[in-house]
Amino acid sequence: MNASCVPPTPPPMTRKKFDVDAMTDLMAPDSATSAEYRAYLEFTEHDAELLRDVHPYLRAHQSGIVLAFYEHLLRFPRLRQLLDDRCAFARLKHLQAEYFHSLTAGDYDNNYERNRVRVGLVHQHIGLEIRWYIGAYRKYLAELAPVLQAALAATPERYQPTYDALLKLMCLDMSLALDTYEQAGRLELSGLKNYAEQVLTSLPSGVMVIDTARQVRTINPAMCAMLGVAAPAGNSDVGDFLHLPELCERIDVGLRAPDYSEELMLTLPAELPMLEPRYLRCALSRAWLDGENLLLLIAEDLTVPMRAKAALRDSEERFRIAFDYAAVGLAQAARDGRWLRANRKFQDIVGYSEEELQTMSFRDMSLEGEMLASEAWLRLLLAGEIPSYAIEKRYVRKDGAPVWVNVAVSRMVASDAEVNLMIVVEDISRRKQYEHELRHMASHDVLTGLANRSLLMDRLDQALALAHRSQHQVAILFIDLDRFKTINDSLGHEAGDHVIVEAGRRLAGIVREGDTVARLGGDEFVVLMPDIPECSAAAVLSAKLLEALLLPVNVLGHEFSPVGSIGISIYPRDGVDSNALLKNADAAMYRAKELGRGNFQFYTEEMNARTLDRLRMESGLRRAIERHEFVLYYQPQIDLASGVQVGVEALLRWCPPGGEPVAPAEFIPIAEETGLIVEIGAWVLRAACEQLVAWREAGLPPLTVAVNLSARQFHQQNLVQLVGQILAETGCDAAQLELEITESVVMADPAGATATLQELADMGVSLSIDDFGTGHSSLSYLKRFPIHALKIDRSFVRDLTTDADDAAIVCAVIALAHTMQLKVIAEGV
Repeated sequence: MNASCVPPTPPPMTRKKFDVDAMTDLMAPDSATSAEYRAYLEFTEHDAELLRDVHPYLRAHQSGIVLAFYEHLLRFPRLRQLLDDRCAFARLKHLQAEYFHSLTAGDYDNNYERNRVRVGLVHQHIGLEIRWYIGAYRKYLAELAPVLQAALAATPERYQPTYDALLKLMCLDMSLALDTYEQAGRLELSGLKNYAEQVLTSLPSGVMVIDTARQVRTINPAMCAMLGVAAPAGNSDVGDFLHLPELCERIDVGLRAPDYSEELMLTLPAELPMLEPRYLRCALSRAWLDGENLLLLIAEDLTVPMRAKAALRDSEERFRIAFDYAAVGLAQAARDGRWLRANRKFQDIVGYSEEELQTMSFRDMSLEGEMLASEAWLRLLLAGEIPSYAIEKRYVRKDGAPVWVNVAVSRMVASDAEVNLMIVVEDISRRKQYEHELRHMASHDVLTGLANRSLLMDRLDQALALAHRSQHQVAILFIDLDRFKTINDSLGHEAGDHVIVEAGRRLAGIVREGDTVARLGGDEFVVLMPDIPECSAAAVLSAKLLEALLLPVNVLGHEFSPVGSIGISIYPRDGVDSNALLKNADAAMYRAKELGRGNFQFYTEEMNARTLDRLRMESGLRRAIERHEFVLYYQPQIDLASGVQVGVEALLRWCPPGGEPVAPAEFIPIAEETGLIVEIGAWVLRAACEQLVAWREAGLPPLTVAVNLSARQFHQQNLVQLVGQILAETGCDAAQLELEITESVVMADPAGATATLQELADMGVSLSIDDFGTGHSSLSYLKRFPIHALKIDRSFVRDLTTDADDAAIVCAVIALAHTMQLKVIAEGV
């Protein structure tokens, strides 16, 4: 095919492809119809024979006849437009040549008639009107007549019958063409009708056509579905099935009006209680068909969009309520940071009203140092690289106060494709305060608020690193409150806590700026001096600290003057790491205690050995009871008047296996400090009672046994129960047990001591004041104590015969005791 004959690309909605063969099969007459029509035209085989005779001559002159025919056609503009398509024109000329050939060929069977139908279809398809088609046959006859006359010039008598045969055949062709045109028109009209019906049926809008008699001419399924009715039967009155008075009234108005157009909204009530109403938008207008006045009703079901709109309004209202009353701050901002909208919580957090915020951007409320991170996250968000981000930052409130917030930012694309920011803001100031407090608690002592061991070690490590670089000294002062356990045991932990807090306050008030005061626990404090020019600076500060501690403290109505012992270690002289410096300062502190308390000592190498000895002794004491390393020696008590032994005093001795016995003066202070004295004292009490029972069962005369109670043991809350339990379990007679308490122990808490002594006395246990004369007894309290004896300290008895003062004191004590009807026992005779 020539490229110039390629048809142009058809526009959308073109007619379907023209299939001439299929259409020919559909329209070609059958044999019976063809025979009937030929008989009517009187076309016989003789006619066919006449035409066959002139065929060769006409065939020779075919091109001239066809050319003249088409020249005639092209003289008319209407026809020339139909032949502008070169491909269609070429096909048409080809068909005309075939037609001319077959016209006189003499073969007039069904194929001939099919070809006549085919030619007619082509002409009809290209738009050649029937009047032009009939005129074409006239032109054929006009062009053929002279050629036919020339062909029969030798036999002129044959011209008329031959011409008549040709006329019959062309009438047959014309009738076939007319039938083809008519059938093609009917088919096209039927196709258009079907097409219109399909379109009407598939339309989502409802369509109804009503005539002036109120008869429904047309109604599509969509309209039936909208109105909830079945399709009406033919010639149905619109009022018979349309039960919508408002719509029927408007239809009647429209049918009466000469020119009418109106839109209205209809609400169709719900058919069932659970269904919702339906909403229709109806358009009424006049239409005309073949001069007949009709009314066109087009309806659009707006139920879904209206419900969607209502749902959208509900959603927007819910969003507004959720937005305005959310428990967290919500705000919308433009991509450049300008605030667009803010809820009440957000306004409360930042202190600005929504109107004020709309003149600002979030940059106006951000701290300058925190904007860098925020801007980086924002660029990633706006670039679409992340869907959202959350950071913790500080906003500056209207009143200038910073407020900690958790900010979550996400992209929000508006209906106009504008990208805004949705910002969720939570005030986390309280959480940050809690975190700060937790961090403070993790690094500070809960009771005093001073640095704890963790913070001390961290600062000490930093100070040592700096000292190493700058070649300066660091001092560690290890402070311990002397006899603090006595306060705890006698007055309780509340009193002890009061003393610790006051001691910490005093220490913190004396140290230099930059020094650290830490509490390690109990009554132990440490002062870190990170930069000292000379060791004397540590000594000067230690003296000030001891002096400050000595100031009286009122504890639950009791006045108490804390006494401290301080050990000092110096970097780098006494150690180059934190643990070594603390250990050595601790050793120096114990040396200060040994030297009389209330003083400070610098660390020396010898202290290490002493500290190791102390640690070994403490470790040995913890295992001594279970290893049965303690033994009791009994010192006899003699009645001077009769010279008879009346009792014994139990004396504790520690005999480690394979080693020398340890003097009580060496291990008792350690036992007191560590609290082991309580367990050891209970063992002594039980062992003494068991010994008394053994002597009794051995037949010895009745004796009393004196057992010394330490301060910590006496202040134990279960002391009375423990004594009663041991007496019961050993079978010892309470009257044979004498408990000795020093003056300082009972005077630490006279009221509490009186109650404890009275309970013991009520059990039948004898009580005596040990080392009388060395403490600070009050005679007014002494007379209230239910005691039975006074023991004169050996320091007075030792020089009794050579020192008149000691003799006078002893005589006075004896006289006092006899006056109070108390026994007197002399130690160290």
